[in-house]
Amino acid sequence: MACGNKVNEPIDKLTTKFAGQRHDPILDQQIQPLLNQYFAVMAHLQEADTVNLQLYGTNMIFIADSLIQQDLSLDTATQNKAVQGLMNIQNEMTAILMESNPEERIIGAQMLSLQWIEFLAAIGYQKQRIYIFRDKEENCWMGLKNKGTNPYQIQVDLQYQPIQILQELK
Repeated sequence: MACGNKVNEPIDKLTTKFAGQRHDPILDQQIQPLLNQYFAVMAHLQEADTVNLQLYGTNMIFIADSLIQQDLSLDTATQNKAVQGLMNIQNEMTAILMESNPEERIIGAQMLSLQWIEFLAAIGYQKQRIYIFRDKEENCWMGLKNKGTNPYQIQVDLQYQPIQILQELK
């Protein structure tokens, strides 16, 4: 939904840069509950029973909506980037929850992850180290540890190494 790209532009590539100059520790603190919901959504993505996915996804939408209504930064440019990023995240999560096809939910989650990476980089998030992972199909996701499983696959015994750290995107 929010991943509108130009024609012939790859949708699975990280083209963002980390904007450390925009870092605001108060903004980092304000979005932390929302980030926690992202990790919960990704942890429950593969469940056959979608109750947890619905719960955490709905919470993510509500928290994003609440944050959009707030003054998140004294810097106007950072405020605008934060609001746009939150709207994109909210739209992607809404699309995932509307989808009944598990494969389509996975595609939506891949787009959600890209929106999150873009959002966190744009606001210069530094509260904690965010690792970026990529599988051989070029699907990206985030994690808090330097090893992780692929949330898009059922196979949980395969551990991935991060390709990059969010705060080092150049």
